[in-house]
Amino acid sequence: MASSCRPSLGKSWRGLSALAGALLALSWSPGASADERLADLVEQVAPSVVNLHTSGVHDAWSYWDAFFGGPRRWESLGSGFVIDAERGLIVTNQHVVGRAREIQVMDHQGRVLDAELLGADEGIDLALLRVKTRDLPAVVLGDSSSLRVGADVFAVGNPYGHGHSVTRGILSARARSLGRDEFDLFMQTDAAINPGSSGGPLFDSEGRVVGINTAIDSRGEAIGFAMPVELLKGALEFLERGGEVIAGWPGLRLEEGRDGRLRVAAVYTGGPAASAGMRVGDIIVAVDGQACRGREGWTLAFGSAFPNQRRTLSVSRGGGETELELVLADRDAWARRSVGSAVAVESLRVVVQGLPPDLGDRLAIGSGVYVVRADRGSFFQQGDILIEVNGRTVSSPRDLQVAGQLAARDRRLTAIIYRGGSRVRILQRW
Repeated sequence: MASSCRPSLGKSWRGLSALAGALLALSWSPGASADERLADLVEQVAPSVVNLHTSGVHDAWSYWDAFFGGPRRWESLGSGFVIDAERGLIVTNQHVVGRAREIQVMDHQGRVLDAELLGADEGIDLALLRVKTRDLPAVVLGDSSSLRVGADVFAVGNPYGHGHSVTRGILSARARSLGRDEFDLFMQTDAAINPGSSGGPLFDSEGRVVGINTAIDSRGEAIGFAMPVELLKGALEFLERGGEVIAGWPGLRLEEGRDGRLRVAAVYTGGPAASAGMRVGDIIVAVDGQACRGREGWTLAFGSAFPNQRRTLSVSRGGGETELELVLADRDAWARRSVGSAVAVESLRVVVQGLPPDLGDRLAIGSGVYVVRADRGSFFQQGDILIEVNGRTVSSPRDLQVAGQLAARDRRLTAIIYRGGSRVRILQRW
């Protein structure tokens, strides 16, 4: 199981050493010249890598929690790297900073600085920090798409609070999936990544950042995952604004054949694929000139996609091949245009939206309403699809408002919903 590389604070912040006392962990020795080359690169890039110390307070979740001690303080460690020296901008993983109230940065000389959180997004797991100094050198952002499996890479981070540490290995695989809803694109490496390394950079053999170390597979050794640097490049404008990072959406559903061919199974009206002229039954041959087969091929082409980016698709249709220009969109914006904005149903303490066509198609549900938000005390959860309430079919937010008023009057709720992959029946009286 993949897990984030975030430790609890096993050693005190005072125990973190500067680069002079750093650990250099080398797993293989291909030759003196290669070792010297790596050492030169480490000296060059290490000043751009920082150690992070975060702290916050766990809120009391019950009366007894509050009575016996109240909120409890927590502390954690992680890594980050400077991307803009003039503005003091530092990148790390979102799970490193989480809900921290205090974020401190230690540079390679042992200097401790307070950091301000500019933006963070849990979905892509990236965060952008700012420190008030201009003397931290920035890394050079590279290009992970040109990196071949087997290429040399090395990581710099703060494992278990030991301070700046360097590990090296190879790119083990591309287009790994860890089960995220969006931005589910990772590179696998055998360069050792440990708790505390999260948010640190993965460098190529030229000292350019090609990934952000994010997770490990705790079932084995030397199985680490880094998100490609292209995700960071696309997310920066969202993070600087402090907003949610939005994925690029192609507006179609695919089916993979046994031979790995990708067939277009659905094209959603008003979406990018429909605007590009794509048809159900088209076979994806290539994306931007690169052959595209199977889930891995599609993930490589679209896993780091953002709205308004373009992709040129070559599709097989009717015995010939056609090129289509696809302009990616914001899926949620398309859904609002398709089914209307979210509506509050106060009687049931939910905010709902009509069922977006792509979601209904994927789940084979003809009608219903989608729960965008469920407030405290609601019988429903975010992500539920409400199909029937008190014997009334729910096809729109207005249907749910009427059903909710009747349920509140009768103080009884009977609902059929879709939750977690199956239909569920809810019975409540109050």
